[in-house]
Amino acid sequence: MPGNGIHRRRALQGIGVGAAGLLAGCLGGGDDDDEIHVLTDFDGDDWENHWDDVLIPAWEEQSDVPIEVEYTGFQGTGEQRLATLMQSGDAPEFYHATTSEIGDLINQGLTRQVDDVVDDLEDEWGDALFKYTLQPMTGDRDDETHSIPHGVYVGGCFNYRSDVYEALDLEVPETWDELLANAEAIDEAGGDFEEMRGFGIPGQPDGKAGSDFSNWLYNSGGDVWQENGGDIELWFDEEHVMPVLEMLEELAEYSPDPSSLNWSETIEYWIGGRFGQCFMNNAWLCGPTIGTPAEPIGLATEQALIPTRDGADPITRGWVLVNGTPIIEGSSNPEEAGDFKRLMYGADHHVDVSLVEPMRFIPPYEDIIEDEEYRSAEVFEMHDGAFLAKNEYIMEELVPEMDSPEVVSSPETLHVQTFDIQAQMVNRLLVDDNDADDVYEWGVDQYEDRWEQVNQQADY
Repeated sequence: MPGNGIHRRRALQGIGVGAAGLLAGCLGGGDDDDEIHVLTDFDGDDWENHWDDVLIPAWEEQSDVPIEVEYTGFQGTGEQRLATLMQSGDAPEFYHATTSEIGDLINQGLTRQVDDVVDDLEDEWGDALFKYTLQPMTGDRDDETHSIPHGVYVGGCFNYRSDVYEALDLEVPETWDELLANAEAIDEAGGDFEEMRGFGIPGQPDGKAGSDFSNWLYNSGGDVWQENGGDIELWFDEEHVMPVLEMLEELAEYSPDPSSLNWSETIEYWIGGRFGQCFMNNAWLCGPTIGTPAEPIGLATEQALIPTRDGADPITRGWVLVNGTPIIEGSSNPEEAGDFKRLMYGADHHVDVSLVEPMRFIPPYEDIIEDEEYRSAEVFEMHDGAFLAKNEYIMEELVPEMDSPEVVSSPETLHVQTFDIQAQMVNRLLVDDNDADDVYEWGVDQYEDRWEQVNQQADY
């Protein structure tokens, strides 16, 4: 997702190597030629049981190549671990991420083309949804696929507590001013909502703060890049960025401490009733409540389009990305890794895989969400299908406003995204209390410097 994770550059700086060292380490090949090394943030009890009890035994029935699953968190620790492995010449076969999280690898030619695997899976499940988000999208190679789909992230979702809205007589906001008014009303409500804040703004310098910022920027009418005469140029203009910074400052008055919030904490705070509105991918906030005392909160969590700035004309209302699996060039068993992915996402297993975290991910092929096994899963039959309805609402009502193949993208722009510039801007603004004008100028300087660097490193 845009801006998510701690970039490998920072981890590599800590051990004294740069892009050249990363490239050399990766192409050196892995140390263990007898296994498929999986680096993944698909962890927790449900995932670990699925790896150990279902996927690995199924693989062992058809292959002698062992699987090593290494679990890592999804707030930067995975990217750090990947950097260490690649620099040491022990690259894992694959790592679960969106293209915006592995843009540096794509730009430096460190990911394999995986069209053969995706073609086989499309034969089983129909067309891959939003396939363009798995492709670098540049020149005459724009149809090369560099990641095997796992699940859809719809990042432009405004989440709100419908029970709180009903109790306070609030309406779903369409503009930033209306959103701010709702945040103030929730924050000052008292009574049953005495401990609830009006909005949750993440302010850590990596991860969710950058993902959210990209949605604010889109709904301000801007973007980072634009195409001019066939060339890509920086378009991070004051007209669209400064209103975002000003809105964040205003909204932070009604938020828990932004320095305390990232992906995991947002979920925890939501379940604990700490705030009544936020941005989040999909209906992910609902998933952890299922089967717990917090389930009524999940049922009351609704999704809508992110409000727009007054007078803005957005090119898109948010972002849609497919989380997937790049197969890393220079790993020991890339062909076997492709075969494992055919098994994991093939006819016997993809529905089950999609149901491990049914609200975090929406299935990435057009036929799965209509598959009877998927739709009749216990989680989707409870409460008269309320949770399935949330996934369907997002795909049918929200995604058409966000599906934007025309948004400018290239290996180089993907690479720049991995530097967490926007998340660091939010952190400087809300945590370090820097002046908004200074934060904006810092961000522009960062984009200009990184753009020059990644073009020098490009080897796609």
